[in-house]
Amino acid sequence: MPPGTTWWGYIEFVQHQGTMIFITVPDHGCVYTLSQEDGDELYYAPIYSDGNINLEEFAPVDLDSADMDEMELFDIRNRLVQLCQV
Repeated sequence: MPPGTTWWGYIEFVQHQGTMIFITVPDHGCVYTLSQEDGDELYYAPIYSDGNINLEEFAPVDLDSADMDEMELFDIRNRLVQLCQV
C-alpha cells in the first residue's frame, strides 16, 4: 500500500455478536475504531512490523497527549461514524 494511503475494513466478531469497523492509517502505524459500548470514543491498536494487528489491544486515543494533528483524528472519527451508518 502506498505511503499515506488510508483504508477501512470490518471484521465480524462472533464472541461479541457485532461488527467492528476500522480504519488503517499506515503513517500512524495503527488502526482506529470506535468504542463498542457507545460508538463515540476513538480507539487504536498498533500494526506490528509483520502487518498483524492484535484486536484485543485496542486502547482509547488520548487527544491531550496525541502527537498528531487533532483535526486529523477528528476526521478519522467522523469517517468511522459515517461507515457505521451504512
